[in-house]
Amino acid sequence: MARKNTKKRPARASSIRRRKQRRGRRRFRRVWQRTSRQLTPKQRLLRGKSLEALALVRREKLSLREASKRVGLDPQTVRDNTGAFRSVRARWKAKSFDRIQRSMIIYERGRKIIVEIASSKTASLIGEYHNRVKQFLDTGKSSFLRDIPKKRFKDMKHRTHTLETRPKAILEIKTREPTPEFREIYRW
Repeated sequence: MARKNTKKRPARASSIRRRKQRRGRRRFRRVWQRTSRQLTPKQRLLRGKSLEALALVRREKLSLREASKRVGLDPQTVRDNTGAFRSVRARWKAKSFDRIQRSMIIYERGRKIIVEIASSKTASLIGEYHNRVKQFLDTGKSSFLRDIPKKRFKDMKHRTHTLETRPKAILEIKTREPTPEFREIYRW
């Protein structure tokens, strides 16, 4: 009796594709689409530097090459880690806003919490809020807190958050924060 050939043939691309579909293939997510918890420490560092380069391009109107050179990264790395650039006439231009996921600190219901957001517009709102809180703490004028244009926003999980604008609550939050371990001996 003749023996059958028992060697396995290499799988074809179409059969591999079908197997992946059957297994419930995971969707590939780019670095800028992942949450900070899904990144390695090195990827978090690269994302932070890439966001810094993106801010330089938007704020100071630098080219991508110049901004990435200032933060010490390759322009391709900045583009891969942000997804916020588009090619216009063979030049890389920053988009007006992005959907990069970030973790930011806010004050809500008398507490300091960390929220994950996925919009540069919301990040700008939170940044403006922190500037107004600092102005309130420096001057004592509560009008800075009342004039915040938008007090509510949604995070990545579609939960609605309301920014704390009560002066007493903000002062309580600040008094609960730990003081620095080392005293400042220099005045600038």
